[in-house]
Amino acid sequence: MLKEILIKNFILIDELRLEFDKGFSAFLGETGAGKSIIFKAIDVALGAKTNREVLNNPEKNALIELTFQDNNEEIVISREISKTGTKPRLNGAMVTLDVINQMREKLADIHSQHQTYTYIQQKHHIGLLDSYIESIDKDFKKTLAKYKEDYLEYKTITKKLDEIETSRKEDAERIEFLKFQINEIEEAEIRENEEDELNSELDILSNLEELKETTYGAYYALNNDDSSIIEALSKIKCKISKAAECDISLVEIESAFIDAYENLRDVSNNLRSYSENLENDPQRLDEINERLELIQKLKRKYGDIFKTYENLRAELSDLENNFVSFEDLKIKQEELLNSITKLSKNLMEKRALNAEKLSRLIQEELQNLNLEHARFQIMTDETDDFNQTGKNRVEFLISTNVSKDLAPLVKTASGGEISRVMLAIKTIFSSVDKVSLIIFDEIDTGISGKTSVSVANAINKLSKSAQVFAITHQPIIASKADDFYLVSKEQKDKTRVNVKKLDETEKPNVLAQMALGDISDNSLTFAKELLGG
Repeated sequence: MLKEILIKNFILIDELRLEFDKGFSAFLGETGAGKSIIFKAIDVALGAKTNREVLNNPEKNALIELTFQDNNEEIVISREISKTGTKPRLNGAMVTLDVINQMREKLADIHSQHQTYTYIQQKHHIGLLDSYIESIDKDFKKTLAKYKEDYLEYKTITKKLDEIETSRKEDAERIEFLKFQINEIEEAEIRENEEDELNSELDILSNLEELKETTYGAYYALNNDDSSIIEALSKIKCKISKAAECDISLVEIESAFIDAYENLRDVSNNLRSYSENLENDPQRLDEINERLELIQKLKRKYGDIFKTYENLRAELSDLENNFVSFEDLKIKQEELLNSITKLSKNLMEKRALNAEKLSRLIQEELQNLNLEHARFQIMTDETDDFNQTGKNRVEFLISTNVSKDLAPLVKTASGGEISRVMLAIKTIFSSVDKVSLIIFDEIDTGISGKTSVSVANAINKLSKSAQVFAITHQPIIASKADDFYLVSKEQKDKTRVNVKKLDETEKPNVLAQMALGDISDNSLTFAKELLGG
């Protein structure tokens, strides 16, 4: 169960900390008061997509922290949101959203208006049926996972074979051309950084005389006669050494000067050696120019020579492997086809069997939810082609009137009926999923009167096996809650959302306001009756 939630700087909430108990917690308040913001915060903390737009103050980070109690173990999940991204944490340690989403599966089931839309869409029905089967049949989950793995490999191999089949002739011609291009580059034997090295050598040979003149001139100025710089520095060195003999504090200065003096002598000798070793080499100059011309020619043709060479080799390897592996791929394709055929048959049989079970369970729950004449059936058909879930088409069919035939849920059910179908499914799934928290956003859409009583009783029953949060505008549903949380919007210098947990003395007033729009003797009497006295 969720013990506590802390929300900071999230949408219209500055800071909010709420504590929760087991059972059913109802979130009440006027339309637009901000009730859904709390559920959205829980959803985001548990891995839902979000962005910087949720920051109440754009200059501060948002924080949502959930503390769950699971089998005497405390689990803290938090998510910090900034302008640049989010940081999910589990018990204080940074984790990925994949880890959080795995935790979400056993901790919370959040049912939003979007999920209601998902429930009525036929394309999602097979997933709902499979979720039910997986919760009671571990082998089904393994079979489905194996089928998906083999199916994806089968699709990949089939696509590859089709590509090879249609391009084998073109590939043969392409292979010959690739070999020619690769050979042309290999014969050139170009090294990495060779062009830069050649250009550097070319600069030296092209400016040989100037280099000899300037380097020798520098040497001559440093160390060639009695008036040279080094000779002058030698005399200064002698004077500093004499001074150091008289004052020991000058020893460091003497040492630094001697180091500089010796370094300059080395520079002088290196300049002389460099100048004397420069030799004019017209033949080498021609070789460099020819080599650079070849490199430029290949660059004009291939761009980045080394990258192109690697790409050509990779393409050639792929094409040659295609010719070698074609028959092997055909054998593997046949093996995979046999596998997915067998696996999909197994999946179909289990879906058909469990579709009947789940249909009966949902129909019974619908009748408990004031749809006495409802008939519900999960239809399973075999499709012509394989897909990622097998060769099944699954659709939920319903009839809420005795005079009407079964028809697709998306075409026949009203908003209130869909809400009850959703609640029926959640009730059944909660008994097998063992999820600790179930959240309903706007559970009472399209219902009133006697139906509200049925829905209230269903939620109350559900809250005995799981913690339930629900937003409701129906006093009958709210009256079944163990705890009331009143959400209000404050409009002062800025808009803020506030939440208050009501005590027992405050509950009748809120229910009275919900029921009749004001607090009077009649409305309070009605509210107290709803609360059981």
